[in-house]
Amino acid sequence: MIQVKVPCSTSNLGPGFDTLGLALNRYLYLSVEESNGLIITIEGNGKGHIATDANNLVYVAMIATAQKVGRTIPPIHLHCKNEIPAYGGLGGSGAAIVGGVFLSNQLLEIGLSRDEMLNIAVGIEGHPDNVSAAIFGGMTINCFDAERRVHCRSVQIEKKLSVVTCSPQFQVQTKEARKILPQQVLLKDAVTNIENTASLVAAMIIGDFDVLRYVTAERLHEQYRATLIPGYENVKKAALDAGALSFNISGAGPTVFAFAIANEQHIADAMVQAFERNGQNAISEVMSVENSGAALF
Repeated sequence: MIQVKVPCSTSNLGPGFDTLGLALNRYLYLSVEESNGLIITIEGNGKGHIATDANNLVYVAMIATAQKVGRTIPPIHLHCKNEIPAYGGLGGSGAAIVGGVFLSNQLLEIGLSRDEMLNIAVGIEGHPDNVSAAIFGGMTINCFDAERRVHCRSVQIEKKLSVVTCSPQFQVQTKEARKILPQQVLLKDAVTNIENTASLVAAMIIGDFDVLRYVTAERLHEQYRATLIPGYENVKKAALDAGALSFNISGAGPTVFAFAIANEQHIADAMVQAFERNGQNAISEVMSVENSGAALF
């Protein structure tokens, strides 16, 4: 039996749209063994809606990886145990894709490097932020070269930093969250995102977390995506009033998150209560940075 553990992630971190990812300590646990036919079993979050046939995203990624090297996946029993909140924005699909790529690499003994696995995963996911965090761990910074190959650098976050997530119990489709974005932006807004992204990366490297109060501000996507999250401004105010350093949408949403170094549970409760005042049930969790990416266990 082959077993793989893949962390969830938040992405963008405010200004780093489609560029920055951050691995967090909630996981997708996968196991695979050969079988007489395809069997997929699900345990944990999302059990009611995760596919148990050939449309399962982990299995889709396994097939895609095998096809890259001209191989086929034999009949298998795939078991998925998911502790990643299932409402969207915490890299659940990215973890599933990365898990599938890892499983194929191990099952077929392909010998892919993590960089090679990243490019296969990005080819399936479409963008690198969540899958890179799931593969490498820590904070990941991603870019494409002229041939559209992805290059990733991972920064380990050694100083204690909490990530307080809050997931309202409805879903925002990533395609919808992208469709709402403008195709052109003002130069001054682009500059704001560039300077804040650079400052955010520097702050995370040296552990100067107090500057997260302002370098997580952004101008390219959150003002538009916030319209898809009822009560967004109220939840933001509640988190900051409770002591959060920052407040942002996690990925495409609807999950939101706050960086914090104190008062984490108070912040979590405040966000849940603010969502509830706006008619939305929500769950909140206090997470930490996972500096290791996907791994066998």
